[in-house]
Amino acid sequence: MQRRTLVLGGACGLALAAMPALAAEAVDPFEWIVALNNSILDEIRADPKLHSGDQTALQALVDRRVMAAADFAMMTRMTIGPKWRKATKEERQRLMDGFEKLLIRVYSGALKTVTDHKCELRPTRNRTIKDEMVIRTILKSTGNPDIGIDFRIYRDKAGEWKIVDVNVEGIWMVENYRSQFASTLNTEGIPGLIKLLEEKADGLVDANAHKVQ
Repeated sequence: MQRRTLVLGGACGLALAAMPALAAEAVDPFEWIVALNNSILDEIRADPKLHSGDQTALQALVDRRVMAAADFAMMTRMTIGPKWRKATKEERQRLMDGFEKLLIRVYSGALKTVTDHKCELRPTRNRTIKDEMVIRTILKSTGNPDIGIDFRIYRDKAGEWKIVDVNVEGIWMVENYRSQFASTLNTEGIPGLIKLLEEKADGLVDANAHKVQ
């Protein structure tokens, strides 16, 4: 699968903060997933700056709306793995900041590829709602193959749904990044990974800036 497809799928997956937070007890999580995805896709199509790939507007959209729907601290801990427990409080914050910046820049670049994409639930007879669950969807676009996207979510103590992982065509985001970071963590430890995250994020900023010139 092309990297662009994976990134776009992940971008739409993490775009669940597109609508204001709603009380979980009043929200069907299946409908929540679909509505939030389609809302942000509609916003991108309706805004000339977003639709044309304006990097500043795209990054502001992702920064402002995406992270609210995810339990980002848990997502980072899952990605780092056992070495998270050995990190200091300052290192943990820098890891979260670096990982967040990386995701923001990766996904803000991918959102420029949005056309007539629409999110739908995969056909299923099982609509049982549990505090921890995986919801399976399909991202459709005319003339393009469907993209399967699964969302691992849970209901927190406040009763709100939170995303902790996204699976695009069989590749879970947390597992994918954990495997990418493993070598650096093993050889250079937490400080080395912090440096790598910051360098990757800065590199994507430069690359995306060239693409919109």
